Amino acid sequence: MSDEPGATHVEDLHLDPGLAGAAGQTLTDTGETFQPGLLNDLMALRAEPKASRIPLVPTTPEEPGQVLQGAHGDYFVPVATLPARSKRSRTPAVFLEADAQGRWSLLVWIDLVRPDTVPPEAEPMPLTDLTAVLTTTDEQSTVTFASVTDLPVPGPGVARRLALAAEVDAAATADTLQYDMNAAIVVNGTLSYRVWDSETVDGTVLADLSPDEESGLEVFNTAMLLGAGGGGIAAYLPTSDKPNRPIYYHWNVKSGAGADQGLDPDNVWVDSPAGLWQTSPLPNQYFVLPSEYRLAFDPERGTPAMSVLLVRPDVAADKAAGPDEAWKVRVRFKLVPWLDPAPMERLRAVIAEEEGIAYPQLVLGGYASATFVESDWLKNLGGRSVGTDSESKAIDPRGFELVKDCTMEYYTLLAQILAPASGTATGVEGQVVLMLRRSPDDDSATVQRDVPVKIRLDRPDDGFLTTEQITAPFPDAATWPPGWTPPFYAKVRSPSTVRADVSGVVAALLVNDPLTGVPVDRARVAATPAAFSLGGPDAAPVQPPAEPPPPAPAGPPAFQPPANPPVGNGEVLLRLTQTEAEPIDPRLVSSLALDYSGVTVKIDPAVMLERVHELGMSTGLMARVNVSSYQLKHPEALPPELADVFGIDVEIRRGSAQAVTVSLTRDAPEATSDIPFGFQDLIADLHPDQPKFEYRRRNLATKGTGDFSAWESVVGRNLLVTPVT
Repeated sequence: MSDEPGATHVEDLHLDPGLAGAAGQTLTDTGETFQPGLLNDLMALRAEPKASRIPLVPTTPEEPGQVLQGAHGDYFVPVATLPARSKRSRTPAVFLEADAQGRWSLLVWIDLVRPDTVPPEAEPMPLTDLTAVLTTTDEQSTVTFASVTDLPVPGPGVARRLALAAEVDAAATADTLQYDMNAAIVVNGTLSYRVWDSETVDGTVLADLSPDEESGLEVFNTAMLLGAGGGGIAAYLPTSDKPNRPIYYHWNVKSGAGADQGLDPDNVWVDSPAGLWQTSPLPNQYFVLPSEYRLAFDPERGTPAMSVLLVRPDVAADKAAGPDEAWKVRVRFKLVPWLDPAPMERLRAVIAEEEGIAYPQLVLGGYASATFVESDWLKNLGGRSVGTDSESKAIDPRGFELVKDCTMEYYTLLAQILAPASGTATGVEGQVVLMLRRSPDDDSATVQRDVPVKIRLDRPDDGFLTTEQITAPFPDAATWPPGWTPPFYAKVRSPSTVRADVSGVVAALLVNDPLTGVPVDRARVAATPAAFSLGGPDAAPVQPPAEPPPPAPAGPPAFQPPANPPVGNGEVLLRLTQTEAEPIDPRLVSSLALDYSGVTVKIDPAVMLERVHELGMSTGLMARVNVSSYQLKHPEALPPELADVFGIDVEIRRGSAQAVTVSLTRDAPEATSDIPFGFQDLIADLHPDQPKFEYRRRNLATKGTGDFSAWESVVGRNLLVTPVT
């Protein structure tokens, strides 16, 4: 950001266009304990037809949705459909995404569903050898899905959910989906069954087959297209149908078309008991409002993100200003949204229920407009926002910088409010005004929400705490006692010397779709310790108590849970244990989600402000001191005992800075010295035209150099010295 007078007061933080990162939360990969193929293997194993479960039906199945009355109950042929991304969403579960290497993939979810006409007790016919192809008018644009795997089903009406994936030419595929009216996804599967009809053509009812007789019947396999009516699933997804636009969000951003073209204008803010939220264009992401805005924390500097700079505006444009008044203090605050973990967790639960998803990711965005409104204090007491004279400024709600040009008097007052000599620092406040669209048909139908801005040196954003998952190998699964699952571990630390107290941990284990990264299952966990303190890098490591053995019947040796892994100085180890009545297989867990509540950062505002001043850069503001000696200029005035004095050394110092030496002689009885003028001087209400400093002097004579006099304090620009007597 430019420090020239007139530079803009707000700066984008160069985040992804249209979206921001996850709200406050830390997501960490689970490393070696995660077995990527296990989820697909388990889902496929559940879907695999067992010999004992192959249906015994009276006739060959002929089309999707058909119901057959079997010897052991009714069966139906599932119908392949293209689901929406969630219960409330109208955007199809089609994703055009790029990986870190820039390779694009087409990812699609397909549901094999139970038609409404099928009796609720009917079982789905088993399917194997599933394949899928995106067929197009131009055969060269046809896409064969190389991967067809199973995901957990979202509800009772879905027999299986398939995840399709294929690497594609993004431009060609986007064109196909948007403009080819014949595009379709063709899903093919093989049905397995045995044929036997207990009723003969003459109406005689035969006796039931014995198990041996039944297993001896031939198993038939019939390939079938599973779309409605035995065809494909329409994949013409033009952006003229607004819910389709999020499919192309990332492609629009990457291709330069703009993020706005990937937004569904019909998505508006939903008011729930836990707060407002809105569907974003990306899968499993939902826009929310920040709880408040706080100063960011700069771990490298070890201070809240505040900086100060002495600048001289254009004097020609401010002719009325005196030489001292021309100098200003430019103070910059970097402000970021902060989200209170407890209310966010309640909102996450509401969204998960409303949307029918496992674990929504909460992000910032989706606002019609965002402006920062200064408090009366900021507006009326002499500070000026750089680059604007308006009382409200358009900002990037994902983070912005407030820059004020202050007179020295104003900055002194501001510093006293941020770090008072006594009492609690109240800081400076303002508000961010967010306008939210509430109607899909009327852009002017908005509602205003005000988010407080709190600029306090002792209460910065606490997102600087770092979390790292520790990979601890699981014991052999065959040794796990009933009801026990291995815990997960994470270590927490502060990247700077700043200490913090944490009163709560909000955590979950996530099972993600390997292709889209969308959570398909989650488990609540309890953290041990539930509250902790973080020290500096030299603080002793904090470990939870050893995990007690689970209850075991008498007889065999009791199972011993694994020992806690070690952590280093300044780190706290968290043990994360599932609390679900039916825990998920920990080998399926691909990531941990953690957040910390009740974080109190141990910061002394006065110490932080002094550090900010030390790191502040000056543009060269100096106090020039004129040093002279009448006796050296007129040596005839020297008394006889000082007749051999030909010069005087004068040392000048300010505070703890190194002293500067000025030497005067009979030939040069006058000199000048420039004294740096810092921010601490401003706090002390000093001015460059009347600097306060200390000096001492010693004689230079033909018989030798004398001793220095005692230090003396003086205020002013002119220093008249005499020889030491």
